Amino acid sequence: MNKEAQVLFIDDEESIIDGIQRLFVKEPYGVAATTDIGDARKTLERGNIKAVICDHRMPVILGVKFLEEVKANHPDIVRILFTGYTDFPMVEAAINQGEIYRFISKPWKTTELLATVRQAIEHYDLVEENRALFGEAKRRREELEISNKKLIDMYKLQRDFTSTVSHELRTPLASIKTAVDLVCKRMVGEINREQEEVLGRAQKSVEHLQRLVTDILDLTKIESGKMQLDFKIQNINKVIEEVIYTQQDVAKSRGLYLKAELDKDLSPAPFDQGRIIQVLNNLVSNAIKFTEHGGVTVKTEDHSANNHIIINVTDTGKGIAESDFPKLFQKFQQIESPEKVEKGGTGLGLAICKEIVLRHGGKIAVESTVGKGTTFSFVLPIEERRLPFRT
Repeated sequence: MNKEAQVLFIDDEESIIDGIQRLFVKEPYGVAATTDIGDARKTLERGNIKAVICDHRMPVILGVKFLEEVKANHPDIVRILFTGYTDFPMVEAAINQGEIYRFISKPWKTTELLATVRQAIEHYDLVEENRALFGEAKRRREELEISNKKLIDMYKLQRDFTSTVSHELRTPLASIKTAVDLVCKRMVGEINREQEEVLGRAQKSVEHLQRLVTDILDLTKIESGKMQLDFKIQNINKVIEEVIYTQQDVAKSRGLYLKAELDKDLSPAPFDQGRIIQVLNNLVSNAIKFTEHGGVTVKTEDHSANNHIIINVTDTGKGIAESDFPKLFQKFQQIESPEKVEKGGTGLGLAICKEIVLRHGGKIAVESTVGKGTTFSFVLPIEERRLPFRT
């Protein structure tokens, strides 16, 4: 069976051409051999040639010049030069011009010639494979860039839509709440007990929707960089005392303690008081909500040597399974089973906490043991290093 020619030999001696054809007959690749430069050019134009071996002393054109021509027209083909010892000083400088892969001296050694041609074909295949891989990688990268741009555009569209809808909901919700409150307070007439109960459920639903709208607006503002933070260097211990004071009655109504263990030597840190109060209120209210016995402790730790302070909110609740940790800071995620979750949560609180802490250049984490309790910790830098807003 005729093998497709992958190697082209050019020499002006018929005996050498005959010898080449016999020498390579058992090789897995086909060989084309000719004494005519014109035939060689036609063979190259037909394609599939991976390596060209040309004698330097050709009558029409010197081998180096012909290989330069091959380089110009078929740059991927591997070029090898046959040269006699007496020709070497003359072709040495010209070899670099043609970017010749290798030269073989006449008379050649059979093993050397066979090995050189095999290496030349492997070199050609490797270059082609690398080019294909690079092309595929480039294509995939371009596809990813297009997909990422589409995702970014879709995310911005969704974010803008959510923000717009949330804004539009605020006014009618406020009107509904006002109307229900007026009826419940009997400002527009008497109501019976059954009507009062129905309106009470409506009140709670409206309040839940208002919290959801507020949380959505807060999150979209933070994610879009539209929420401006007012950084001031202050002591977070005082802020924690205020939060505990405001939530103390809720804890007592559930038979729980709510206390602080504050580091008296805590370093001041730059933070937005209103937003950090939002974080603390969320963490403390969650801890109270999911604790049946015992209570909640808010603790501060000074780590000025490492340029940060740590705030821990620890409860004695039933804990969180480690497999649920990844869900905690995701939007609209609630890890408790529906029958055990208290109504009123929006599933956005922890996501907002995370974004606020990140915007302060800090980080938030959770540790928990099922049946023993949970600790949410967030770190704030002492020297300001807040992250830039995402757009």
